[in-house]
Amino acid sequence: MKKIFLIITILAPMFLMAQSDGDMFDLSSVYYQGTAKSAAMGNAMGAVGGDFSAITINPAGLGMFRKSSFVFTPEFYAISTESTYKGDSGSDRAFRLPMNNIGLTWTQDFNGNALKSVSFALGINKLNNYWFNSYVNGNNPNTSLIDAYIEQLYQNGIYDDYALEDYSPNGIFPLWETYLLDFYEGGIIDSEVPQGGLNQQYGISKRGASREFSFAAGFNINEKLFLGASVNIPYFDKTLTKDYKETNLDKNGAFRNWSQNEVVKNSGAGINAKLGAIVYPVRWLRVGAAFHTPSLYKVEESWYTETYSSFIDGAHNYISPTGTYTYTVTTPYRLNASAALIFGNFGMITADYEFVDYSKMSASSYDYNYSSFNKYIRNTYKSTSNIRVGTEWRWQTMAFRAGYAFYGSPLGFNETDYRTNSYSLGWGFTYHRFTLDAAYVFSQRQNSYNLYEQYSEYPAFYQNQTGEWVADDTKVKETTNINQVVISFKFRLD
Repeated sequence: MKKIFLIITILAPMFLMAQSDGDMFDLSSVYYQGTAKSAAMGNAMGAVGGDFSAITINPAGLGMFRKSSFVFTPEFYAISTESTYKGDSGSDRAFRLPMNNIGLTWTQDFNGNALKSVSFALGINKLNNYWFNSYVNGNNPNTSLIDAYIEQLYQNGIYDDYALEDYSPNGIFPLWETYLLDFYEGGIIDSEVPQGGLNQQYGISKRGASREFSFAAGFNINEKLFLGASVNIPYFDKTLTKDYKETNLDKNGAFRNWSQNEVVKNSGAGINAKLGAIVYPVRWLRVGAAFHTPSLYKVEESWYTETYSSFIDGAHNYISPTGTYTYTVTTPYRLNASAALIFGNFGMITADYEFVDYSKMSASSYDYNYSSFNKYIRNTYKSTSNIRVGTEWRWQTMAFRAGYAFYGSPLGFNETDYRTNSYSLGWGFTYHRFTLDAAYVFSQRQNSYNLYEQYSEYPAFYQNQTGEWVADDTKVKETTNINQVVISFKFRLD
């Protein structure tokens, strides 16, 4: 009676389907988090160079450094999410003070040769900030999440607690341990939780970031051609906490409420390389291109759940064993093309285009076959484009900057879920060997999902007014706003 299905793929090594492909996307997505100059110009730095965070986009920009330097960049990061579910609203917020980057560059001149200089860089740039809070709250007159679980058990032939423990030890089995569902003769599965008449709450708390330690070299050839390469060690840590709760709106009912808290922690490190070139065909134009190889990560993950139920005659609690697993993730390659219009020493307008195919994400392990999961990734995720534009204008020792960035949805360029728009402004000031840069960035993204699909791929059915059995609509719509204040301190060393 034990049927192997895709959900087993998730519950065994990666805990839940919604989290596993979400983990893959988090690890594969890059929202450049560099210096204040780069942030102010929308991170459209592929053809600009001369900035430490530009190395993350196109390492050829390192060849444009003239002097050795040291830079570090703290920021203030605030994120808020507004949600709607069943006509009700919810909101949540998070704040932190992270470090965006820290880096050292040094340059060796070669006078009289075609090779004018070689520059090297060593340091860390942030690739993605995982901090996120979301809260969903609404009354459901039709179903409970447990109805979706029961449908899942029927569809997969799970009719006793022994099979259930083997099938879903962290997700559904804890509900049996806390008297939230039970098995009866004749293949009947039922629950004391009523079908509808429930207040439902769902919260997500995500913490962590991905960063990249880089060693890069850039070459200046006759002030016309700049070449660069880097070897990078990306690394990350992330903790995802999900809280789900249902409360009986009937205060006289035997059932009161139940909740489940899930915690998934993963961390890891990998390796990749980047190659780039920038060409000066004429004095007023720079053209750049870069290739980022896929990153190969080794990921270590752990997870557990805590489930609580309350009835009129007592309460029950169950904490699942902590599971651990190690697997390998391969992220997509990236292609970058860029151009910058140069207006003497006074200003520039720059644009970057980036192509990434999220269907190339994959997972593997020496003791598990991920072919079904990787097929799901290929069928769900698509290629997309990221577009960034920026400008900088100088007056005496000051610089004024602005930018815009568009990050396409991993579900396809025309999709809106997870699409991100960023708007930025900035200012810079140089005094002798010291430069202070500041930027403000506002980003917004929208997302929608079905609440029950965060736990089960099966819908919950109920009888409508005409007596038909229909799937419950549990769609959640979210809007996320991100505010960043970024400050860079740069010191010239020679």
